[in-house]
Amino acid sequence: MVDSLRVAQSAPEEPSPWWLKGGAIFIGVLGISSLFGAITLAASGIFMESMMAGLDPDELCADDPDREECEALIESLSDISEMPLWDVGAAFSAFLFILSVPTTILMWNAEDRDTSLKLAWAWVTVHATSQLYIVHSYMSWMDDFYESIPLEEMSWISIFTSITSYGSVLLCELTLAAGLALISYKTRPPTSLEIPSAFHTTGE
Repeated sequence: MVDSLRVAQSAPEEPSPWWLKGGAIFIGVLGISSLFGAITLAASGIFMESMMAGLDPDELCADDPDREECEALIESLSDISEMPLWDVGAAFSAFLFILSVPTTILMWNAEDRDTSLKLAWAWVTVHATSQLYIVHSYMSWMDDFYESIPLEEMSWISIFTSITSYGSVLLCELTLAAGLALISYKTRPPTSLEIPSAFHTTGE
């Protein structure tokens, strides 16, 4: 039974700064990707809105043999162009890019571990929230779109698409969280305390 703690005679080994530097590189790359994502989402929203503004359902579906299905399709396209997904998603991505800048700098300097890790965990949390929001918004529209198509197979396609979409997001975010947890563990402050092994105690 362990009944005492000893202080090691030699100084404890400092953790490698490359754990934080590696995290800085990874978040920096994802931050740049978020900037491109913000630009893409904003541009897509503007393009969709301008495209739908010039479409007239009555004119486009006038000669269609299944007028109701044609109008339902155009209405679905109109719905996706008016979704807040484009603006909110772009705002999320822009915020992720801004947040990645101080996070990357602090992690690369590897001087203030606690602050850099707090920013990194905040970045991962915002990233997970944004991805879940984007997927949920898109899948909500897809569900309505599949319902407008009178085919029984569409329900199975909807379920399969939902499972794969949410599953891929959860897997990605859990991987990011696991990587950051590993960095947090590997960079924890060293301690000079040693716990004697119970197998080597003398019973004195």
